[in-house]
Amino acid sequence: MNTFKTHLTHQSPIPPVLPKPSDSLRILHTSDWHLGKLLYNQSRYEEFAKFLDWLIETLTLYQVDVLIVAGDIFDTMTPSNRAEHLYHHFLATAFKNNIQHIVVVAGNHDSPTSLQKTKEVLGVLNTHVIGSVSQDKSDELIMLTDDAGIPSAIVMAVPYIRDRDVRSGIDASSIHQKNQLLLEGVADYYQSLANLAKDKQQAVYHTHQKTIPIIATGHLYAAGAAVSSTDDGMRDIQIGTLGQISSQIFDDAIDYVALGHIHAAQKVGQKNHIRYSGSPIAMGFGEIGRHKQVLIVDLPLNKSTQTSTPPKDDLFHSTNQDNDAICVHSLPVPIFHSLARICGDMAFIASAIDTLKAHDEPIWLEIEYVGDTLITNLKQQIVDLLEGSSIAAISIKNKATYQGGLKSNTPTLNLEELDEMDVFYKRLDKEDLNQDEKNDLIGAYQDLIKEIQETDHKAV
Repeated sequence: MNTFKTHLTHQSPIPPVLPKPSDSLRILHTSDWHLGKLLYNQSRYEEFAKFLDWLIETLTLYQVDVLIVAGDIFDTMTPSNRAEHLYHHFLATAFKNNIQHIVVVAGNHDSPTSLQKTKEVLGVLNTHVIGSVSQDKSDELIMLTDDAGIPSAIVMAVPYIRDRDVRSGIDASSIHQKNQLLLEGVADYYQSLANLAKDKQQAVYHTHQKTIPIIATGHLYAAGAAVSSTDDGMRDIQIGTLGQISSQIFDDAIDYVALGHIHAAQKVGQKNHIRYSGSPIAMGFGEIGRHKQVLIVDLPLNKSTQTSTPPKDDLFHSTNQDNDAICVHSLPVPIFHSLARICGDMAFIASAIDTLKAHDEPIWLEIEYVGDTLITNLKQQIVDLLEGSSIAAISIKNKATYQGGLKSNTPTLNLEELDEMDVFYKRLDKEDLNQDEKNDLIGAYQDLIKEIQETDHKAV
């Protein structure tokens, strides 16, 4: 089937006008920057730099009080010096532009050790960094204050939670039991932290006669969340059980939950106050056409009078549970580098390339040839078609329906198109195993891969 999709810089949307309500706390929620990520070995540093510059302008333009980055700042636990420079330069620039507070939590791609090491230094720049969970849960509670030093919000700054952080020492007899213990551990962690946050919220009320909002972060895969695309750079989301986390783990007292990990922006459980911001940049060609955004959230500050009646302890929570009290705005992120994807026969590919040439701008192109004639010099033909343009075909896939003159219903796969699980599934297919046996092996292999991916090689 012939398809032609583009993701061009001139399609960048016009930013909306968002007057800041009085007596409100304005948050900008973003996540999954993946600084340092390559696209088919193409460096994207210029693209990341333009996004961070745009973000600084956005924070200033919309008078944002709190920036929340919900994990996966970097694409790898060992980021390049250039990726780290982009991150630190951004934080310093945000401080110079008088952004009151920045909250950064680690994602599964980040090194908890590396982020944690910068915690004290970055604290001078109004940046609160949580690289890993602590034995003292109060370490993950951040009290934000206004210019006068009066509390304005409580943040449950929860990073990506690894198995070892919450699972009890009980030996699980099966993968299912092990997973269940993890789910229970994550839910218990959030609930105990929420209880501490509510205690702080009540203490602030008794001292200042005002109810301040509670904000939570998370870097996890919530049940029911939709993945952006198969090539968006996420590690296999079925590895482990964070793909089973229910939105019910978030206490009703929490006014807003800022999530990261899934690259598609969306609500969780149809709840207006539990959100993924999604990645701000298309991480793969499959995300062409996907709306990229950051979220601006306005939370009311309940400034009660001295004569106000404090809420009862068992009912002490935000008045925001019908979600009418908060306003969540989707702010489109401009496209900083053009992408295009062509799938079809040679005539269609040639026609689509001619269309792209008319834009006269740098474009990264993915081509998938699916004609019924085997072409042995496909790459050279594509190079000839692109000659004299600023378009680069960085991925060319030859999936002709005829292989060596014989019709084939199964296109040839290259190893570079497969991930660890794809290879394992194909290996399992060679064995005479029933489905239960396969499921047990898949679970064990997924657990092993997850352990490898979560190992922080920078830890002492």
